[in-house]
Amino acid sequence: MAVARFGNSRHLLLLIGVLCFLLLLINFYKTEVHNHEVIVDREHYLRHIVPRGEFADRKKEADAHIHMIPAVAPTTRTPYPKRQEMGECKPLFGKVLVFVAYVESSMKTHYKVAQDSLHCYLKGVNYTTAFVDLDHDKRVKENCPHDQLFFKKHCAASIYLQDADWMLVLDADTAVVNPNHCIEEWIDDRVDIIFYERFFNWEIASGNYIVKNTEFARTFLRKWADWQYIQPSNWNGADNGVLQIHILQTVLPDAVEEIKACDAIWHKGTDYDTYMAYVTCVKVMLGANRLWPGKVRIYRRAHGWVRDGFLTGDNFCDNDFMLHGWKLQAIETNGWNSPFRKMFNVSECGTGYLGWNYRPGYKITAEEIRKRLAAFEQSSGNSFPKKAQVFPYLSQPDIGNCYPKCDDLT
Repeated sequence: MAVARFGNSRHLLLLIGVLCFLLLLINFYKTEVHNHEVIVDREHYLRHIVPRGEFADRKKEADAHIHMIPAVAPTTRTPYPKRQEMGECKPLFGKVLVFVAYVESSMKTHYKVAQDSLHCYLKGVNYTTAFVDLDHDKRVKENCPHDQLFFKKHCAASIYLQDADWMLVLDADTAVVNPNHCIEEWIDDRVDIIFYERFFNWEIASGNYIVKNTEFARTFLRKWADWQYIQPSNWNGADNGVLQIHILQTVLPDAVEEIKACDAIWHKGTDYDTYMAYVTCVKVMLGANRLWPGKVRIYRRAHGWVRDGFLTGDNFCDNDFMLHGWKLQAIETNGWNSPFRKMFNVSECGTGYLGWNYRPGYKITAEEIRKRLAAFEQSSGNSFPKKAQVFPYLSQPDIGNCYPKCDDLT
């Protein structure tokens, strides 16, 4: 009897084993083996987790969903080599357009030194250009009804951006002081718009920026221009004031209460000092982050392609490219020497450093520039307006206007 029971158990175990094998075999044909190590893309992933009979339908659904998602910015920045000995600026990022907007009356009385330096630089590189008279340009007249100069400039930039892959937008008083650089050195292909901070007051500067030809960027510029019609009527900083909250709304759209707090401070501005309280508020709300992939990057002070020349008495180093704030028609005017010993003759430019007539002693080391910037940085902090030294969480409601729904958008 014991042997018989053992035999029956063996048969039972064998039957169970066969059934398990059949179940595994059926499951294998129904679903492929899920091995994370060999999943290399989205389609491969779908094939490994979705039963064969459902794969085609699920793939269509996934494709439809993917087409609704904006293109994802690269996770790492594409490096661009620093220009060496005035060599070629290779078009790694496609066509680059240099855009300068101006009004004829100002161009006749200001900016000659700055603009001649820019034209000298452009003769040695292969960028396209757009020098746009905001009062008479046909495309601007047809597309930009704005009557305030700087807002019209950003609208015009949105129109001309369509002519290039990337565009460098410059104020007319921005000069090239060190031509041994390529614009692409500051292009970050993880984002569509690139700004930098003003050194002396931590504002995000509005006059000079780099922008990629994308729908996001064109919309950003057009909305920035259209703020002309809704900007507060008090001391508001014009397009520069608008830019601060426009960026805050763009990169942190769900931070509703924080945006409201800065907007409230902005609307109370009566002078420069109280306006700077608003700038401080935006900086606090943005925090330490300066990069929002697919959207915006903000370079730290003195790390962009341009900085104010007065910070170092127009002295410069190898790291510098452009200096901002040159509003004179000639050197040696009003006591200003400039880094050049004579005016540019643009016809001499185009090969190496020909046409760049430097005054001895104006180019100094990066270490000396660092020391001067450090001293200016400390001075700026010490003299920062008392009215602007605000902490918005202490002066503006954080939950008082929205409780209990403050986190609904988080």
